[in-house]
Amino acid sequence: MGFDSCEGETQIPCIELPKELLESKVGSEEWKELCRKVREAGEEYGCFMVSGHDGVPAELREEMFMAMKDLFDLPVETKMKNTSPQPYRGYVGNIDVIPLYESLGVEDAPCLDSAETFTERMWPHGNPAFCQTMNNLSRKIKELEILIMRMIYESYNVPTNLDALAEKTHSVFRMIQYKPPPANEETGVGLIAHTDKSFVTVVCQNQVKGLELLTKQGHWIQFSPLEGSFFVFVGEMFKVWSNGRLHAVKHRVVMRGDRERYSIAMFAIPKDEEGQIEVAHQLVDDDHPPLFRSFNNHDYFNYYVSNVNLENTLEIYAGI
Repeated sequence: MGFDSCEGETQIPCIELPKELLESKVGSEEWKELCRKVREAGEEYGCFMVSGHDGVPAELREEMFMAMKDLFDLPVETKMKNTSPQPYRGYVGNIDVIPLYESLGVEDAPCLDSAETFTERMWPHGNPAFCQTMNNLSRKIKELEILIMRMIYESYNVPTNLDALAEKTHSVFRMIQYKPPPANEETGVGLIAHTDKSFVTVVCQNQVKGLELLTKQGHWIQFSPLEGSFFVFVGEMFKVWSNGRLHAVKHRVVMRGDRERYSIAMFAIPKDEEGQIEVAHQLVDDDHPPLFRSFNNHDYFNYYVSNVNLENTLEIYAGI
């Protein structure tokens, strides 16, 4: 069970989290040590890679990537039927600042009804195979997402359980395609630099490079994803909850070469009806005064969308 730097010079922690071992070791010293490693990676890097998690079969991931090619080949008019009243949760494409980017989001994809609603919008007679693959994969990624949140809670000695965390969060499953840059350009902007507005985000991707991270030292680094691994980002909501201990890392996508890049991002976001975000009182004391005021997640996200070019939006909006 390791905590090693991954390929290249990125030095991003890579943590092995086999599902069966975790289920049998909860509460043990080995479990507590793993929780500590996850928390420290979130504090120092704001991200880490997960390997060896057999709870999400590699075959299922590959099925999803293959199915996504057919999805993105659909007419734009069809993909635009993927709508949502919330910004960035439906279809996103044909944007001047990110011309290589196209994505479709599905809210509550782990719920079969939501998955079916999406596929029936995309295909006149539905697409049972696509629906089943997306539903199965999103359910398993959500299990990993909730597990990681629980590990962080427990490492901070904040009592919780899996059911409470699942009730606290709402899932957005986003399928993303990045086109290669034009032949006359060496690189192209896939996605502009940003921090996620989630508690955590779990990303799986094909083997095409492009994801870059901004280190605390101010350097952009690109890395090669390990086959079969997941990438976990700390989002701004966890940064607030942890009173600034967890680091919401800024990241972007830069495309090179001539291959399309596919990725899946699963966002654990606060439920709108329970979207009040506040610092955990267990993480406030004389040495750690509160850094953020309590705020409504929905209101903050609308503020972010209206001020997307601002730096440090969270601190401006909710910092004390």
